Amino acid sequence: MWNRFDKERHLLNLYDNPHFDPATGIDDYVLLRTGIRETAEQYAGCSHPIIKAKTIAYLLDHTALEVNPVDWFGFNFCGWFTAKKGEELHEPRKPLQFLSSQWYGELKEPAEFREAGAHIDETGAVIFWCDYDHSVPDWDSIIGLGFGGILERARHYHQKHRDDGTLTADMEDYYVSVETVYEAIIRFMKRFAVCAKSRIHEDPKMPIVVECLETISEGAPKTLYQFLTLIYFYHLMQEYLDLIQVRTLGNLDVDGYPFYCKDLQEGRLTAEHTEELFRYFFEKYTLQGHQHGQPLYFGGFDENGDSLINDLSYIMLTAYDKSCIVNPKLFVKVMPNTPDAFLKKALDMIRRGHNSLVFINEELGCKISRKLGRTEEETKRLVGTGCNNFASRGKETTPEHMYVNLAKGIELAFNDGKDPRTGAFIGCHTGEVSNFKTFEDFKAAYIAQTECLIQKAFVISDFYDSHLLDINPAPMYSGSMPGSVECGRDAYYNGLKYNNTVMFLSCHATAADSLMMVKKYVYDQKIVTIEQLRDALLADWKGYEELRGMLLNDPEKFGNDMDSVDSLAVEMLNHFTTLVTSRKNKRGGHFVVNGESIWFSHFWAEKCGATPDGRARGDLLSKNMSASIGQDRRGITAHIKSVTKIDATNLAYGCPFDYMLHPSAVKGEDGLNAMLGLLRTFMKRGGYGYQGNVQDAAILHDAQEHPENYPNLQVRISGWSWFFTQMERKFQDEFIRRAEQEIGI
Repeated sequence: MWNRFDKERHLLNLYDNPHFDPATGIDDYVLLRTGIRETAEQYAGCSHPIIKAKTIAYLLDHTALEVNPVDWFGFNFCGWFTAKKGEELHEPRKPLQFLSSQWYGELKEPAEFREAGAHIDETGAVIFWCDYDHSVPDWDSIIGLGFGGILERARHYHQKHRDDGTLTADMEDYYVSVETVYEAIIRFMKRFAVCAKSRIHEDPKMPIVVECLETISEGAPKTLYQFLTLIYFYHLMQEYLDLIQVRTLGNLDVDGYPFYCKDLQEGRLTAEHTEELFRYFFEKYTLQGHQHGQPLYFGGFDENGDSLINDLSYIMLTAYDKSCIVNPKLFVKVMPNTPDAFLKKALDMIRRGHNSLVFINEELGCKISRKLGRTEEETKRLVGTGCNNFASRGKETTPEHMYVNLAKGIELAFNDGKDPRTGAFIGCHTGEVSNFKTFEDFKAAYIAQTECLIQKAFVISDFYDSHLLDINPAPMYSGSMPGSVECGRDAYYNGLKYNNTVMFLSCHATAADSLMMVKKYVYDQKIVTIEQLRDALLADWKGYEELRGMLLNDPEKFGNDMDSVDSLAVEMLNHFTTLVTSRKNKRGGHFVVNGESIWFSHFWAEKCGATPDGRARGDLLSKNMSASIGQDRRGITAHIKSVTKIDATNLAYGCPFDYMLHPSAVKGEDGLNAMLGLLRTFMKRGGYGYQGNVQDAAILHDAQEHPENYPNLQVRISGWSWFFTQMERKFQDEFIRRAEQEIGI
């Protein structure tokens, strides 16, 4: 059964090359989709939760199945990652997506929503969509109860509300939808067990596979393999059928440790077998190709404050390292007592180019949790989720509808609220720049323009929050969440204890650097007038190259531990985060802030005109909490000092720092100790998330010209990693530029 992964790795990609058993159901996606749509039409007079549940049940009951005997997790079903005959498909399908699209189309967008959204995307000011991509199921319930236990819990509360006389019509539909879905899941798992049993003699592992499927079809897992298989199935169904992205696979080392210890004690597994089992498990998420990576996390602390890093943590990290993959992506929750040995193992992976890792500050997470009103018990068990974020375990859902570009307000301040490229008026009237007699006048105009964008974001987000249940009810996800089941409300419809909404405030360094240059060159040193600077920006520096050079090369930029500019960044973020977090949302919660830029610093680049920091249109805006490219000129220590002057507790849902180091700076044991020292310093100073690259620009140049020689070269992009040679040229150029400025610590 063992020592086969590397030999059989080429046989594991069942998603691109499925072999469904036609005796198990419909193996043609087109026919299956037709049946799904007919089911939706059959229940058209019912509520959206009922229609969603019935269509999920139809798919689970009728889809054809596949079990790959050589793969510990070789389970596939028609409809989610399946090409119709004669069609190539490289991305997973979401076969019920048509329902949410249809239901959104039936909503009437109010005039204020349309007005708020007009032109703000095309001008690079704000990006928005109705978000279901940042939810965490209650893994405690899933692991502790299994599918059958979750179903029985829903039935219990359904009957309790009946008996208490508190059952409303909406609650009735909620419970019926949850029960319908979990009943179908149990039938689905039993069908898989039968399918596997028909192939039980084809591989020595198959009897264990069959036992696993029979166990978890209704009950809780009893072994580490059953634990991982349950997670695999739950994730597939919630993400691709319930249409609610699973933004963490959970605390696998901690939650899996009791199963691992029992397996060792009873002779089912060795440490070596466990390592190989995780290589099979991780491979599924590599082959599925999840957008931005599929997260899981390590660590935490127990009731005594001791680190929960354990033997399984090391085994998992070794398995990941050997596979040379970027997906899933790994979080390490860091406390002062997190073992140095574990952190150095992870840091050594990064310096060798296996860098799909982020370190998140659990002490800071606890401070944020208390600031948000979490209980001490909830604070002790924070989830690592998304790109580098903390969330309350089993009691929270956090849609992220709005992404605001803090740098756009600079351009609007120069142009009285108008976007020069499109001519669209997207801001507010703050007057002609010639009227700004002092820097405080200009800064006030910038703040007013950015506040205007934030107010538009509130309007759009409120509309989405008000209609989450209408657009995409979540019976499977809701069924996993204890609070939702107890009150009989969808987890996206005030069904949880914490119903916050995230707003991103991005590209702060570009904004701070621009403010600093306006202050210094226009008002303090009077080298250029505000009108001349405006004209230079409108001309994208053509004819103003000397001025641009002065501004671009000025060292007084964020990321160099210079209080003059760092204080502007701090002041700006404090002001805008206070504005956002003081506002209630439409689901009984509050708005909270994330400071990441994701990929939007690229997306916005062409849409945002030149900025006073010397940036030209099309040049990248600043990324995450880090300095603009090329502007952190005093080394990583100064960079860390600038970033950690910002109060990260105001950016409760993420604010990662990206570093770039040259390989010569981290060689040998001294280099590894230096990496550990930087990480510990960042955490001690109150930093949130720590991630980055150790790269040589010469290697990146060579990989750009000879990609065939570098198939496994990885780079950390934002909250995830990717293979360098598979990236667009402009993204490759960004990493080369960043690597060229790094010669050491």
